[in-house]
Amino acid sequence: MSNVLSEIAQTIRAGETFLLTAHISPDGDAVGSVAAMAWLLTKLEKTPVIFLESGIPNYLEWVEFPCSVFTTAEELATCTPDTIIVMDCGEAERAGNIVTDYLAHTDAPVINLDHHLHNPMFGSINLVDTTASSTGELVADIAEELTIGFDGFLGESLYLAISSDTGRFSYNNTTARAHAVASKVVDAGLKAGDFNEKLDSEWSLNKIRLWAELFTNIEIALNGKVAYLTLPDALFERTETEYSDIESIINYLRKIENVDVAMTVRETDTGSKASLRSHGAVDVQKMAATLGGGGHKNAAGVSLDLPLDAAVETLLATIAQNLVLNEA
Repeated sequence: MSNVLSEIAQTIRAGETFLLTAHISPDGDAVGSVAAMAWLLTKLEKTPVIFLESGIPNYLEWVEFPCSVFTTAEELATCTPDTIIVMDCGEAERAGNIVTDYLAHTDAPVINLDHHLHNPMFGSINLVDTTASSTGELVADIAEELTIGFDGFLGESLYLAISSDTGRFSYNNTTARAHAVASKVVDAGLKAGDFNEKLDSEWSLNKIRLWAELFTNIEIALNGKVAYLTLPDALFERTETEYSDIESIINYLRKIENVDVAMTVRETDTGSKASLRSHGAVDVQKMAATLGGGGHKNAAGVSLDLPLDAAVETLLATIAQNLVLNEA
C-alpha cells in the first residue's frame, strides 16, 4: 500500500484541479471523506471541485466545505479536472448516472479510494483496503503521506467519516488505526462533545414524529431472527421528511433481542433498495451479493427491480436460506 500512497501523493502534488465525488445517497463516511480530501487539497493550494449527485443529506448540512458542492450535469460539464477522485464506491456506477457518463467521456485519470469488498479496481490508481474502517481512514493515510496535519475542518471531516462507519467506534471494524486517527484529530483540537452536538442536535420535529411512527411499525420475521421496516415514498411525502432523516434507524432494529438481521427496504424510482445489518458471524454481504448487491460482512445493501412487497418477500427468502447456511 505504501507504493500506492506514494503514487497518489505524487499525482496530487503534480495536479491543480481535482474533481471529488462519492456514492449517491451519501452517508457520513462519503461526505466526510470528500470534505476531508477537499480541505487537504486546499491546504496544498490546489483547487477541489465536489460533485455529489444526491447532494448533502439534511443531517449533515452542518459539514463545512472549502468549495461549492455541484449536483447537476450542467455544473459538472463545466469541470475539466486534472484528476478525478472517486471515494467510497464499491464500483464506479455507485457515484450515480451523471458521474458514470462523465467518466466514460473523459481522459482524466481516476483515483479510486474505497474499503468495500469486491471493488473491481476501476481507477487508474486504486487504493482499496478492505481492512480499513472507512474511506476516511484512507484519506487520513494520504494526508500523512503528504505531511498534512489533522487540524480544523480537515480533522473534523476525518472524524465524521471514521466515526460514522464504525458506529461511533462500536463496530468490529473499529481498529487500532481508526482510534489512532481519531486520537490525532483530537490532539489537533477537535472537541468530541462539540462534534456530537452538531451531529445529534439538528433533528426536526417532523423527524422525531417519523421515528416514533416507524418504531410502532417494526416487523419481525423468520422466528424473530429478522426485524425490518418498509419505507414507501408516500411515507416521506406525508411526514415532510426524506430518507436521510431515518438512515440510522436500522441500527436500532439490530438492537432487538434475538434479531440476527436488521433490514430497511425503501421505494426508489426503479424499484426498491434494501439496507442490511447483522451481528458477528452473520454475513449480510453474502446475502446482498446473491441478489447483485454488496458491502461489508455486517453492513450491506442491494437494489432490486421490484415493488416494495415483492422486494421484501425476495429478501426474506434470501435471508432465510443464508441463515440456515450460517447455522449449519
